[in-house]
Amino acid sequence: MKRILLITVVLSALIALPAAGQVNITVGAGGIYPAGTTFSGVAINGLQSGYGVEVSSTGSALGQFCTVLLGTTALGGQQNIVIEGKASSGSRTAGNIATFSGSCSINMGDGTAPLLGVPFTATITTNANDQGSIGLVLGLTTLPNASVSQGSMTIK
Repeated sequence: MKRILLITVVLSALIALPAAGQVNITVGAGGIYPAGTTFSGVAINGLQSGYGVEVSSTGSALGQFCTVLLGTTALGGQQNIVIEGKASSGSRTAGNIATFSGSCSINMGDGTAPLLGVPFTATITTNANDQGSIGLVLGLTTLPNASVSQGSMTIK
């Protein structure tokens, strides 16, 4: 009986581990942008992000990417920009840094039609507190890194 229990525990642990060379990126976090950050003319002060991405040893990726840029209109009203995408490639450049790319839609939150098929790259850098920074490139726009102050991020 003890042997069966031991085998079950060992097999469960092996199943939970990612395959060799595989990287799992999970984010459920909120962050703050530096003062003066804008995206398409909208002042951005923060973000809320949720991702689940798996990067294989070959560099292909599978997973969902969702970020809401928390913005303010020229008149001081709230304007949330919703970005939703699918990861298609990625890599782990250090133990605490992972990057993934793909294609996304961007809903500017102003009543206009969403932009479709926009290329994106996300760079996740974690620290000892499972926070850190999120870097985003959306089309031709590179946003400054957002400093994560809520939630958590993991790279395994």
